[in-house]
Amino acid sequence: MKKRFFSLLMVINVLLCFFSTYINFKYPYVGIEVLSNEKGQYVIKNLLSTGAAKSAGIQEGDLILSINGDLPEKHLSIKKYGLVEKAKEIIVQRKGINYSYRFETKSNNSQLLFHFIFPFILLFFSLFTSIFLMKYKHGEKVTTILIFLLQLYGLSTFVGAASARTEPVTQFFAIGCLMLIPMLVLHFFFLYFQKYHLKFASRKIVKSLYLANCSVLFLVLLFLIFPLNSIFYMATKILVLLIFVLNAFCCIYYFAKGYIKYRKTMYGSLYRIINVGILLSFMPFSLLYAFPIIILREQLISGEVAFIFTYFLPLTFVYLVSTNRFLDINFYIKRFFYYFILAFVPTLVITIIVDWLGNTQTLTVKLKIFGVVYLLFIFVFYVKEQLDFQMRSKLFTERYNLQSSIYQLVSILSREKNRKEIRRHFVNEIKSVLGLKNIALLEYDKESDQLILVAGDSWNYERKLLHSHLLLFYDKNFIGELQTLDTISYIIVSNNTKKMVVLVLGEKKNFTTFNLEETEWIKTISYYMNISYENLQMIEELIGELESIRMKENAPSWLLKMLFQIEEKERKRLSTDLHDSVLQDQLVLYRKLSETLQKYHFDPLVKEELSVIKEGLLDIIHEIRETCNELIPPFLKEIGIVGALKNLFKKVQLRTNIVIDFIHDSNITSCHIDDEMNLTLYRIVQELMNNAEKHANASKVSIHLTCENDQILLKYRDDGAGLNDEELSNYNGRLGIYGIKERVRSMEGTISFRKANENGGLELFIKIPLQSNKVLIG
Repeated sequence: MKKRFFSLLMVINVLLCFFSTYINFKYPYVGIEVLSNEKGQYVIKNLLSTGAAKSAGIQEGDLILSINGDLPEKHLSIKKYGLVEKAKEIIVQRKGINYSYRFETKSNNSQLLFHFIFPFILLFFSLFTSIFLMKYKHGEKVTTILIFLLQLYGLSTFVGAASARTEPVTQFFAIGCLMLIPMLVLHFFFLYFQKYHLKFASRKIVKSLYLANCSVLFLVLLFLIFPLNSIFYMATKILVLLIFVLNAFCCIYYFAKGYIKYRKTMYGSLYRIINVGILLSFMPFSLLYAFPIIILREQLISGEVAFIFTYFLPLTFVYLVSTNRFLDINFYIKRFFYYFILAFVPTLVITIIVDWLGNTQTLTVKLKIFGVVYLLFIFVFYVKEQLDFQMRSKLFTERYNLQSSIYQLVSILSREKNRKEIRRHFVNEIKSVLGLKNIALLEYDKESDQLILVAGDSWNYERKLLHSHLLLFYDKNFIGELQTLDTISYIIVSNNTKKMVVLVLGEKKNFTTFNLEETEWIKTISYYMNISYENLQMIEELIGELESIRMKENAPSWLLKMLFQIEEKERKRLSTDLHDSVLQDQLVLYRKLSETLQKYHFDPLVKEELSVIKEGLLDIIHEIRETCNELIPPFLKEIGIVGALKNLFKKVQLRTNIVIDFIHDSNITSCHIDDEMNLTLYRIVQELMNNAEKHANASKVSIHLTCENDQILLKYRDDGAGLNDEELSNYNGRLGIYGIKERVRSMEGTISFRKANENGGLELFIKIPLQSNKVLIG
């Protein structure tokens, strides 16, 4: 929609609203239906409940003598509509006595509310919502239909009130609004569902309904232009209501059909929201107003009241257009049902008081007052709940602090792995938040029947009484209930077959008892602590089980691989911590010491001592760097396994006299060895070199690395002390041989050991397939 057209639409809408307001203010709504008798006189047939005539005291059966000083047969509204409207003065005859009545809009509170105040509220809502949609969603066709729909809603109440006063221009627009609102609803969702590629009503159905609506609107225009009598008015009214019902039931049919089809899909919430809105909007008007007039020629409720039900539909449309996520309708239905219950009694009381003060006699007016006050209370309850949530940090400081402390403790529990630290944070948080004098976290050992302090304070509390109470819950799962003794309170945090963890709370520093919110907070924070205890227990059990499986000869390769990946992750973390913290601190100290030696003149002995310290510090820096390099092989990904091993051998030869003979195939780099395989091979060779240097006392080492038949082959041989027969058969964990074996098994490879010769030595042969299952540890 272009901005010029949008501005023009807004201007026309506002002008029509002000014109209707002028008509509504100039002519009060009288609400009289008349019937001509045998003598040609006009008798009052029916008094509409919201009209001024009924509240003025005019009765059904009264004979109309004059309207605004003229004969009734000359009054246009009687000739064309069979109604008495645009009448400021009327004289009727009742039982031979003449009565004169004058009508004024400002004296009728009901008309002021429903014909002026309420319409202006809806107008402002439709205008501001249309501007919002035009600003943020103006490029979509569905927004154009929604803006038209909102404008019709804003206009409908004004022209509807003026139409009831038989003003022809406003009648045309009022009938147009009535028919087009459900039609535009259907068209809106026809376009809206296209965004989600959902099948809805066909384009042919939408066009046919538009054609039917425009045809009826043309007939209405003919009736308003030509001087036809009241018979044509009733026929036109019934035809308009039939078209409205047709439009409304087309909406209900297609949405019900869509809900049945998509209720179990991701679009079920969308259809549920729309169905609730459509049913509550159109069904009251159709069943309580349109059908009774079509069938019985009478209305159960006024059109004003029936049309009020359709006003919350624009809210649903604005929500669906302006957001990509759907409302949790089930949550809000339950929430508003709670508001309905709370609002009923005060609404009933206020309605009774208003009825007593205002002397309102009609049931319709009472129901209107009740409905308006009821909705107002529900709105107030909703706003209050939202304000409480937004202002909770200022209005409910204590509650906000309690909530914040839970967030802090949960954050600590999520990252802390040490049980002792968890206990310390737990008791300190409770003690500081509640302002306790003393607090203690105890473990009750069921086997030894003893209470042991594990965190908190040690003070003279009712130990024997507490012990006797705990015996009551020995075999019961009684967790999370705050119990009170004479001077202390306690809560069972955790309970299993062996131990029971109990939190003992002393008195508060201000000598007050725990209020309801504090009690619930203690229960909640203890519940989180219980979960933390259970999780730690399960982790410890899982680690123990993994270790037992790992020690078995038939441990699965995926488990070994996962454990080694965890180990490498921890190596990387430790190396990073050493490099970024300890190493940098040592470098800073080394530079400061060097600068100090150059800047100041020291005694020769002192200077020599400081120089020794400086050299020792440099050695420490070198050792830390070497440790970091051992934890994470430098440039392994960049230079590959061959380059990394050559660097490793150079470092070994710098600190030892071992002769290393490294042979590798030229095609080893084209074998597509992944990073995990490179790291495994590096760790195996690294461990073999450590064994040769520190344990075997080898003087010569030979390593041969090849790639054949999608397998990596590693042959190792040294002239060291070797292994005896028992160690070879059992792969004893001594000298790192067991760790090498596990790494090979984790890659689904094979390994074999044997003596290099009769005098000793070690010969090792490893085969690892290039394709192996991967386990990823984030």
